[in-house]
Amino acid sequence: MTYPVWEPFVANSLLIALVAVLHVFVSHFAIGGGLYLILAETIARRKNDLEHLAYIEKHSKFFVLITLVFGAVTGVGIWVTIGLIHPIGTEWLIKNFVWGWASEWVFFFVEIAAALIYYYGWKRMSASTHMAIGWIYFIAAWMSLFIINGILSFMLTPGEWVVSGNFWDAFFNPTLWPSTFFRTFICLILAGLYATFTVAHEKNLTLKTRIMRQNGVMVLLSLILAVPFGLWYFNALPETVSSAFVPGSIGMIAIQVTIFCAALLFLLTFLGTIVFPRHSGYISAIILLFIALMSMGGFEWAREAARKPFVIHGFLYSNGLLATDTEKLPATEPMTIVYSTGDRGRDLYLHNCRSCHTLSGYMSLSDRLAGLEEEHIVNIIPRLQHFIGRMPPFAGNENDAAELSRYLKTIATADPISIDIGLSDNEKSEIVFIRRCGGCHTMTGIRPIGESFTGMDTEEVEDIISMLEDFTDEMPPFTGSDEELGLLVKYLTGERQ
Repeated sequence: MTYPVWEPFVANSLLIALVAVLHVFVSHFAIGGGLYLILAETIARRKNDLEHLAYIEKHSKFFVLITLVFGAVTGVGIWVTIGLIHPIGTEWLIKNFVWGWASEWVFFFVEIAAALIYYYGWKRMSASTHMAIGWIYFIAAWMSLFIINGILSFMLTPGEWVVSGNFWDAFFNPTLWPSTFFRTFICLILAGLYATFTVAHEKNLTLKTRIMRQNGVMVLLSLILAVPFGLWYFNALPETVSSAFVPGSIGMIAIQVTIFCAALLFLLTFLGTIVFPRHSGYISAIILLFIALMSMGGFEWAREAARKPFVIHGFLYSNGLLATDTEKLPATEPMTIVYSTGDRGRDLYLHNCRSCHTLSGYMSLSDRLAGLEEEHIVNIIPRLQHFIGRMPPFAGNENDAAELSRYLKTIATADPISIDIGLSDNEKSEIVFIRRCGGCHTMTGIRPIGESFTGMDTEEVEDIISMLEDFTDEMPPFTGSDEELGLLVKYLTGERQ
């Protein structure tokens, strides 16, 4: 498949995120939970603690059901989703890492077999054999993590592979080791939290208290140890990636969500498992798991924001355009459409925009285009790569840009300035600034232009706006109405009331 003809009910990027975050939240537990089981069993057997062994056996049933059923189903779901949404990117990952995937599938098969044997072997094999199976499971699970993380980290930091095309350059990329260790501690955090859930209603309060505190120590230590590896991970990012984390950006917001939720998780875990273990139940355990899910979701969100607008950073854009092909832009030939809907403008939207945007809903284009005329839309389409939102370049020619702008104009919502909805002049001024300048600039934040207009009068600002296209090719000409011009001038000069 070479064209994204599938249109799910939500944005492509959001659907991938929903499936992927839920999967990694369980798959990381599958790794850390394996180590938790074997270490807990070893300790219990050395102490001949039959009650603790009975709890571990019950926990192993929960472990198998969650990881082998839900985890496996969502894993397949990721393949189906990325195959339909990013077919070209999926093709590159399969071709470049074919032996890596083959190795991971072998480890995954061993992992499944070992998990089932471990669960059914509690009363069917000797203690030493049973624990050996547990270690086999954990080693196979961690190797699956190692291989998959090598591929995931490659997508963000392909390193020398972009030049060499060598498999080992791709796998041993700049962020492989820090992200592997960082994710390993995430695995241990989740292992302790899931175990806190299964022990929440243990009737033996002495046993519950002891296990709760052991789980809490495991979670808290793992959270602390994850910090230096997270910093190592961040510092290993090349400048072209780390530049996504500027104040106010989506990437920075995602990092802030991650840190805040991790700090909250530390505090509540300490209170719930160390200070008040006897009073912790299913509700408190679910709250801890939810906060961990939010923190992990923030981490994955930050990683995706940093990679944007690429599927493979610096190599393959989210719209399927190879970075090397940008040298041939602007295109002279029309974009090839393999599967047509009968409307070329809509076909161009599906090919160039649908990977991140919907017509209405998440990352809606209809709202973003409200009040924009076709002339302005056709001018900004060849300049999308300059937007703050890190968008891929448009791969079509001038006629394609015109066709796409025609279609986009038909789906735009009504101009809030032209309809009577009670907006003040200040609110109208801000709307005009956002839609005419806000794609690339802010007044005081990213690419600020506020100081540039300090002290200027109305006529000077009007003259600058009339000459925008003469300043640089990156700037589209102003094509708005006289009313919009007046509102924009007021906003830029600070004459808002």
